[in-house]
Amino acid sequence: MANNNQDQLFKAFGLFIEAFRPYVVSLLMEEDGDKWPAKFVEVLSFDQKEKWNMGLRNGSTPETLIDFHHLKSFAIQKKDLLKKDFTKSISALPNWLSEIAQLRHEVAHFSAEINEDEATKVWIHMKTIAKTIGMPELEEELKKIQNSNDTKQAEKVVVVAAETVYSGALKPWFQIAQPHFDIKQGILDESVFAANLAEVALGNGREIYKDPNTFFSKTYFTAGLKSVAKTVIKGLNGNEDAENRVISLQTGFGGGKTHTLISIYHLCNWGKNAINSPFTNELLSYAGNPEFEKANIAVFTNTTNDVANGRMTDDGILIQTVWGEIAYQLGGKEGFEIVRKNDEQLIAPAGIFKKVLQNYTPALILIDELADYCVKAAAKKTGNTTLADQTISFMQEFTEAVAATENCVAIITLPASVQEVANSPEAASILSSLQSRVSRVGADTQPVAEDEIYEVIRRRLFEDIGDKAYIENVANQYIDLYTQHKTELPSNASKNEYKKKIIQSYPFHPELVDIFKIKWASNNNFQRTRGVLRLLAAIVSDLWKRQQSLSGTNILIHS
Repeated sequence: MANNNQDQLFKAFGLFIEAFRPYVVSLLMEEDGDKWPAKFVEVLSFDQKEKWNMGLRNGSTPETLIDFHHLKSFAIQKKDLLKKDFTKSISALPNWLSEIAQLRHEVAHFSAEINEDEATKVWIHMKTIAKTIGMPELEEELKKIQNSNDTKQAEKVVVVAAETVYSGALKPWFQIAQPHFDIKQGILDESVFAANLAEVALGNGREIYKDPNTFFSKTYFTAGLKSVAKTVIKGLNGNEDAENRVISLQTGFGGGKTHTLISIYHLCNWGKNAINSPFTNELLSYAGNPEFEKANIAVFTNTTNDVANGRMTDDGILIQTVWGEIAYQLGGKEGFEIVRKNDEQLIAPAGIFKKVLQNYTPALILIDELADYCVKAAAKKTGNTTLADQTISFMQEFTEAVAATENCVAIITLPASVQEVANSPEAASILSSLQSRVSRVGADTQPVAEDEIYEVIRRRLFEDIGDKAYIENVANQYIDLYTQHKTELPSNASKNEYKKKIIQSYPFHPELVDIFKIKWASNNNFQRTRGVLRLLAAIVSDLWKRQQSLSGTNILIHS
């Protein structure tokens, strides 16, 4: 199947599951109220239940844990609940959902040949289900996506290549720009914008994060992200110097750290298959192609391992430390055995962790929110020290081991200030100790530069912003207006640099973005990129729904 058809299916599957999850929840709540998760889990297999429970422990909400491969069992076991909507088609529904899940799996894993007849059936199934459960907007969006390739081909025929200037009348932004479906529908809860690396590693959470194609389709590849990806791929390919194998990401709330880690996770989990995605061309053209089949990946966040109780694995191993987690995730029981005594005694390994890394290359270790974990670990005593002290000590052993191991890379995130962890002398001491151990070895990188936030916002909120020539004409007319009134406006408003800002920020007026980016971001509790996205998404969603009643020209979004 051609990449453009895969692209259409990726988008369709993401929209379908995000719409079907709330439908499932609404049915169960009618019967069981807030106890619906327990009833849903009853239809799952043993392995699915284990993964569900692990997802809950890592902070996933029950709704986001509902996945494609659960739906057939749900349709069979909860037939009575579904019968009121599906009536005569109730007996066919399990097979429909099974075929949808199967094709989604094949597309996600870049199966060499996808049967066109099977794909056609799945399109019909998804549209029929959307219509049956009373979601006409979803049905129309699916039709639009399915036919988008034909539309693009038709547009190419009528485009005049030499035409670079737009001189027509300006229109309201909502007649030019198209928000993503979730923004149009107002799906704006915190989980949509709060990236969770632990969820992704478990295959849970929102499609926008856990499905790599959906994720990359809405990701703007910043200079920082490209730089990190290049370093990681070179390192895992075996072509990077020792000093560049440990990368430190240190920014404020919502500064793009976790988004970068998820990008790298997906890229390295794909390995060589990354070149098959229609959404990674730009990134790989800069970073280079992975030469490994698939990296061994260990992920540690502040929710991976409970400080008080540890984590019990599916094969009965109790893991209590970060070194135990990394060893187990890279090498299973065999890898864990190397540091088992250190994990049991809560004592950081000394001189032996390099063996873990050497045994399981190519190895990628992603550590997020370690400072927050250490603040909790400070309460757990181990001999004359604490688990936090041992963890901080381990980071020196760990970073040196990574630097000394070919085909091995680690990325570690740290907060920019102690206020992001716990504003206390103890937290400040922990952060300072971690900084000295990580930054001493690693290369510091800023995921999102200040001038890149405009494109980050546009890529996440809009699937299409219109023609470049039209946007430039908008900027020209605004600058003409500001020039006429330059005595009443700031001196920079009529300059060419401001025209560039208008083009960069379309369909927003740059001042609206700057209010959040500059003024609000000075508040330590405001989550920078994430916070800007969440607020602007709410504005776009509200205006989109009220577009028929809006007054004024609405050429740009001013407020």
